[in-house]
Amino acid sequence: MRGIRQHVNPLGLSFMEVRAKPLVRPEALPASAPVEVELGCADADFSFELAAVHPEWWVIGLEIREQVLDRNRVRADAEAVANLSFGYVNLNVDIDQVFAPRSVDRFHLLFPDPWFKSRHRKRRVIEPWLLNVLCRQLKPGGEFHFASDIFELALAAMAEIEDPRHEHLGLRNLAGAWSFWRGNPFDAASRRERTTRRRGQRVWRMRYVVP
Repeated sequence: MRGIRQHVNPLGLSFMEVRAKPLVRPEALPASAPVEVELGCADADFSFELAAVHPEWWVIGLEIREQVLDRNRVRADAEAVANLSFGYVNLNVDIDQVFAPRSVDRFHLLFPDPWFKSRHRKRRVIEPWLLNVLCRQLKPGGEFHFASDIFELALAAMAEIEDPRHEHLGLRNLAGAWSFWRGNPFDAASRRERTTRRRGQRVWRMRYVVP
């Protein structure tokens, strides 16, 4: 996305203000429509494809970069995708403002920034507060789906999710404890996933469900 910063510091002062808001469900969708959310959607290829394949679902892309959201909204209008919405969020600050408890069917966190440098690792998104919020917002049996092409990052995320400190959340790994899911079980793929596959590299995927 030319002219738009690829990475921003989510802990920067300009992003620490709580300003995320609930989204308005598209009029064409009933209240019973499944809710699928891509966290940190970037160009949102995954969300666009998912919305096209499942017009009966409400697909939502959340992103911290306002310019990216504007571009995605323009594209959604141009392609007349009526079941796709976009909204601002800083995942570690105000995701709790966006959804009511037990209202989301599935969260997708796909290829988050790895923040390799030791001093930057605090910017990684998988941390206790976020896990607690997502689990509150998922419906019973709802799913948290994570994917990365970087094994170190995926393993660190798994270590946080499966840490005994979080047993109270009841998250269950669908592939078995400390195991990655093989293949893509969904009807869509992000641009990063397609690139990774073309290079013959592996996607490290995890799927967790709540009680």
